Amino acid sequence: MSTFVRELVLVRRGFADRVELTRRMVARATAGPLLVRGTVFASAVTALLLAYPGETVRSGASGLLLALATLPALRPRGMLVSTVVFTVVFGWVLATTLYAEPVTVWRLAALAGALYLLHTTAALASVLPYDTIVAPGVLLGWLVRAALVIVLTVAFAVAVMLGILPVANRSFLLASIAGLGVMAALALLLAVLRRR
Repeated sequence: MSTFVRELVLVRRGFADRVELTRRMVARATAGPLLVRGTVFASAVTALLLAYPGETVRSGASGLLLALATLPALRPRGMLVSTVVFTVVFGWVLATTLYAEPVTVWRLAALAGALYLLHTTAALASVLPYDTIVAPGVLLGWLVRAALVIVLTVAFAVAVMLGILPVANRSFLLASIAGLGVMAALALLLAVLRRR
């Protein structure tokens, strides 16, 4: 038997092993982790549909966006969640600059909420094995906290927009610089702690 044929047999055997592993995973999956991964998928689809221009969504690219949204639901531990988030941001910039779509508060708030929900449910899905039995209170508590963050953020944004909370442009700049400083200090602290 030649080396090529031997390698072909190994590739075929490896593929068959992957198919068998996938079949066993599907057979053992429970409702809780599937619900979390379904939420990851739904929030990714929502974010992608809100971010991209209507013309792009109505064209043949919607199938590509749908396929992209399935990736973080299938593999929430890797870089796929970040890839989808960056794709959403790229779509938003594309829609508001090149396609000149207006920036509306409801769309921006819904997009931010969908991105936060994508991020937080992917974090939960990444630590939740697919065959775990999860108490409903755990999932409900997680989603209530996520909903509270989203509602408070939208309420603050609307209050600033309506002038209820007067915020000058200078304070936005100072808050942004302070936030970046805190993030950089936290990243440095985590890097130092990891080396220990």
